[in-house]
Amino acid sequence: MKRIIIYCAILFCITLSACGPVENILSKHFEFEASDFTVLEEKDTHGGFHGDGSYYLILDCSQNADKARSIVENWTTLPLSENLHIVMYGGEKDGINYGYNFAEEAHWPTIKNGVYKFVDRHSESKNSSDDSDLLDRYSVNFSIAVYDLDSNILYYFEMDT
Repeated sequence: MKRIIIYCAILFCITLSACGPVENILSKHFEFEASDFTVLEEKDTHGGFHGDGSYYLILDCSQNADKARSIVENWTTLPLSENLHIVMYGGEKDGINYGYNFAEEAHWPTIKNGVYKFVDRHSESKNSSDDSDLLDRYSVNFSIAVYDLDSNILYYFEMDT
């Protein structure tokens, strides 16, 4: 009887770990299920006591492009807003130089023809799709996805500090 309980507990833990927080965010906010597409690259640096870190995912959606395009049809057309561009590529605003370069960390190429969606997951956020307060905080918790309409590649990135 003890063995059955132990086996059930192990199976339960494995089942819960199969769909982690990142997959939940991707599904909840971006309506993408990574399992519907081909994972080209993925890296997660979250860890430690506070769970700070970053995560990026690159999905090849070409085999299921119709589904991907239906998901992104209401996303915002590139280019990124000024704040998002600064966070992803670095730059200067109001005399302040921002040394971010998350695009390099996430292996994002320059995308000319695409759409994006941003989600501000910060506890002080009043509107999760508004990036206007992004540069005014001491910490950031956000997710962003860009879909390249020419290559049918989805680039997803999240940062938690």
